[in-house]
Amino acid sequence: MADINFEMIETEAQLAPLLRYLNEQSPLVLALDTEFVRTRTYYAHLGLLQIYDGIRCYLVDPLAVDMPPLWHALSKHHWVLHAFSEDLEIIQRVSGQFGLSVFDTQVGAAFLGHGISLGYQRFIDTELGIQIDKGESRTDWLARPLRASQLDYAALDVIHLLPAYLKIKQQLEEQGRYQAALEESARLAAFKQREPNLDESYRDIKNAWKLNPQQLAVLKTLGSWRIQQAISRDLAINNVVHGDSLWTIARYQPQSMEQLQRLELPAQELRIHGHRLLKLVQQGQKVPAADYPKPIKRIVDYPDYKKCIQELKVVVTKVSEESGLPEDVLASKKVLNQYLSWTWKSNQQATELPLLLTGWRQPLFANHVAQEA
Repeated sequence: MADINFEMIETEAQLAPLLRYLNEQSPLVLALDTEFVRTRTYYAHLGLLQIYDGIRCYLVDPLAVDMPPLWHALSKHHWVLHAFSEDLEIIQRVSGQFGLSVFDTQVGAAFLGHGISLGYQRFIDTELGIQIDKGESRTDWLARPLRASQLDYAALDVIHLLPAYLKIKQQLEEQGRYQAALEESARLAAFKQREPNLDESYRDIKNAWKLNPQQLAVLKTLGSWRIQQAISRDLAINNVVHGDSLWTIARYQPQSMEQLQRLELPAQELRIHGHRLLKLVQQGQKVPAADYPKPIKRIVDYPDYKKCIQELKVVVTKVSEESGLPEDVLASKKVLNQYLSWTWKSNQQATELPLLLTGWRQPLFANHVAQEA
């Protein structure tokens, strides 16, 4: 393999020229990537930041330099990433700042008919005819020193990304789809900047919909405690107490260690958290009936759901034929469910228009679906 050129930034003195460059330049288009570690932790931990401007590649060690000035300087430029969900989640947590625009090449590739989850390796092969080695993808990016093979791998992730982006940008512009792909990327990026509602975390526990309001009150108490523990101790949420265990406790509401042990939960959970879980059950049982969570009604349980979802899929197929856009880009099942939820007023934010009726989708679907709930 030919030598891969990059600048390794591990000191404030090495960072200073990059900061001057980014702060003094008119907005650039920068390819960005992050390398991180997330195993048994709640948060992903940033191990390396890669930047490529088309000429120079920079590998920044976030464990060694002061990052806030760099994030501020980067926010003055346009960003390109591939499958940016986890990258932006990390960047939002550590900096709260994104670029002037943020484009996801995975989204752009989807608008060109390559599927909604095209991996980086296939993306680069498809667009540039370059086969890359992903052998270092699961390495420990927090270990120091980083090996030469790790640094080469990380550099190539952004060195290849920018020309591949420019190629699909041209294709998207020729087909009149670039602005829609840019808008879709912006929507997904904005979603990463929303503050999660931790009080609603219990709703994501498997089979929560099967519980009645009183049981949900207990589950909500348990779920709020669990996520607070996960955040404060930086533990993967199921490594505090598994969701299945919380559901079982909320369902049967044991009042003693003997009753709790009969539920056959993992021994480690009982040993570490048993008494606390019993207290949380009692706390949840004290919630006034007027404050019980509402029953969780799944969209699929509505009597007309199967009929309506099939009718919507027919509409999506028709719009796909008219527009030339792939069906999976136009509307996933989640997007269709959101629309039905809105029309049936089961969504508590019913005043917020569904995706089918906003942005680049709105003119495509305007003549095919109801515009009022």
